[in-house]
Amino acid sequence: MHAARSPVSPPPLVTVVHADDCGLSAGITDAIIRCHDHGWLRRTSVIVNGAGWTHAVSELRRRPALSLALHLNLFEGEPLSKPADVDLLVNRHGRFNRGFVALWAAGIRRGGTARLRRQLRLELRRQMDRFLKGFPDRGSMVVDGHVHYHVLPPVFDELMELCAEYPIGTVRLPREPLYWPRQRLAPRPPMINVAKNIALHALSMRANAVLPARRVKSPDAFVGVLGTGAMTLAHVRAALDHIRSTGVGGTVEILFHPGRARPDEAVLWADRPGLQKFYRSENRDREAELLCSEEFGELLASVQETSEPGTVDAVPSGGVVR
Repeated sequence: MHAARSPVSPPPLVTVVHADDCGLSAGITDAIIRCHDHGWLRRTSVIVNGAGWTHAVSELRRRPALSLALHLNLFEGEPLSKPADVDLLVNRHGRFNRGFVALWAAGIRRGGTARLRRQLRLELRRQMDRFLKGFPDRGSMVVDGHVHYHVLPPVFDELMELCAEYPIGTVRLPREPLYWPRQRLAPRPPMINVAKNIALHALSMRANAVLPARRVKSPDAFVGVLGTGAMTLAHVRAALDHIRSTGVGGTVEILFHPGRARPDEAVLWADRPGLQKFYRSENRDREAELLCSEEFGELLASVQETSEPGTVDAVPSGGVVR
């Protein structure tokens, strides 16, 4: 008779609970910081050209335990460069306003890829310089992009070239596995999120091939595209169950958008009502509540066996808000 086989345990995962959009406005920043002070949030991405940048620097410098990333922004607001120097990246009002595909096509349509790359290099440098000036003592940089623009080929390629000048240690690759409908209890995501997931996964695979030569790391897994705009405990559980079922171990970044803009900040997006609706959505409050809940902490504890800087701790900092 053959001896019974012992069940094989899934490899441990180290969770990095992350929030985007810090610095976009003061209200968004304060909401994100509360999720660190009273919940499970351990890292946030900072937009250096947002209306809340100065406020974010002041608050984040007082919280060295909250890990930081640079949220490169080519999607909204004003550039740090002179608009005339980055005319392929901005509209006639000097503001970022190009969609994902439109930005990629801008160089071909109006002067070629080389010109677009020069303008991208200029703006990326300025944003990285401001981040390092604001936070000079945070070690190597973790870099991602607002609306994931950083994985667009011309943006990503310039970012890799800048590894020779800047201490870029980690870059987000939003390669979330398509856990729906494979996981039986997974909530059905909006089809627009499914389409984004497929596109971002393909771009991430391209990017992943380049990282080793630059000695840049990325998380082993990612969660947060399929549930974008309305992340729930069910989304996170289904994604983590699927990741574990495929035998993936290591670090998994779990992305949330828990920062809701204040009513008086709606004017910041007066010319882009879609963004105004997104940043004022009640779903952001719900994500913040989830990040401060005991249930979320229990889920994290169930999938990991270790804790590292920037990952979940045994208990939330400041205690769970009830």
